[in-house]
Amino acid sequence: MISTGSIPETTGMSAFYKNTDLYYLLSILNSKVAGYIFNILNPTIHLKTGNFVNFPVLKQSTLNTHLSKKCLKISEIDWNSFETSWDFIRHPLLTHIADDKQNMVDGKLKNAFELWETEAKDRFNQLKINEEELNRIFIDLYGLNAELTPEVANKDVSVRLADEERDIKSFLSYFIGVVFGRYSLDVGGLAFAGGKWNDANYESFVPNEDNLLLLNDADYFGDSRDIMNRLRAFLTVVLGAETVDENLSYIASVVGKKADSDETAIRRYFVEDFFKDHKKIYQKRPIYWEFNSGKQNGFKALMYLHRYNSDELAMVRTNYLHPLQGKYELRIDQLTQLASNETVTSQKKRYEKELKHLEQQLTEIKKYDPLIQHIANQKIELDLDDGVIVNYDKLQDSTTILSKLK
Repeated sequence: MISTGSIPETTGMSAFYKNTDLYYLLSILNSKVAGYIFNILNPTIHLKTGNFVNFPVLKQSTLNTHLSKKCLKISEIDWNSFETSWDFIRHPLLTHIADDKQNMVDGKLKNAFELWETEAKDRFNQLKINEEELNRIFIDLYGLNAELTPEVANKDVSVRLADEERDIKSFLSYFIGVVFGRYSLDVGGLAFAGGKWNDANYESFVPNEDNLLLLNDADYFGDSRDIMNRLRAFLTVVLGAETVDENLSYIASVVGKKADSDETAIRRYFVEDFFKDHKKIYQKRPIYWEFNSGKQNGFKALMYLHRYNSDELAMVRTNYLHPLQGKYELRIDQLTQLASNETVTSQKKRYEKELKHLEQQLTEIKKYDPLIQHIANQKIELDLDDGVIVNYDKLQDSTTILSKLK
């Protein structure tokens, strides 16, 4: 069922009802009976308008449409729990944290996930029961008991069960949105997606002043420019300072890469995999764009498309790229001194390994700087109405400064 204001399209055929109860029609069309009859009318992949016109609607006057209404409501709740929905309000894990009355969460993200897992399972089971009951009713009505059974396989239930990795990654995606001001802990839905910025929407957690968030393999600044600094602040606000380390450990165990510490493991996820996941969720039409200097990850950062302005790239160079270059040079000097004074072979090798990596990163961002400058000097304006692909190409120009969409 599409909402008011939606535009039908030929690939996803739409049917309009007249003199027929909407929920009754939805019940039939989503039953096994409809699949069986449509396969007779048109055994190909795409149904045509004539197939709907010729579908035989038998009226069951005693059918109570409350089951259809409940199925629709259950499906809407599930769909709106994910940020790609127009009606997304807030991440479901935060909803469980906010609504907890028995202290079951107790500041722990893992406990919030377990509550969400139970909710999703209950929703899944209830929808399956409802769909099987509707199948039973229409199989009897159409006299198809010899051809069909009412049972619905788990794979055919349209709502989603909880998935720990997917849902914790989506929690981190929501966190990124809060840092950029797309979402707010104080208002539901989209807090900013272009238009006029309102500081009053952000009291619990203030978004970054600059439209940039660094994805480094270490914290070189100790402030809001660093992604792990912001994640700690976010977890402190939503779950409490006492459980930050425990929650980081849980996140690392679910999505983190192999590393010496929980924080490093999560950093590796953001540096190596976050943008890949984001592109997949948004079908290669990302709303967070990733600056990428190359395979050494010398400079990697996220930007929120809807906050972009023509001075963005100049700001990137001044506030982030050049200061980071200075931090690399300072650390290289320190490591050179440490390596030369170290007498323990194993530790000396660790210093030398880190030193080599930093030297490669420094070389990389020195080559990256003039590429950014070239496009920054053009002061490119973006028009959100042009769509992601067109705008992405505008910034890439003849030079690749962003991660590839393909």
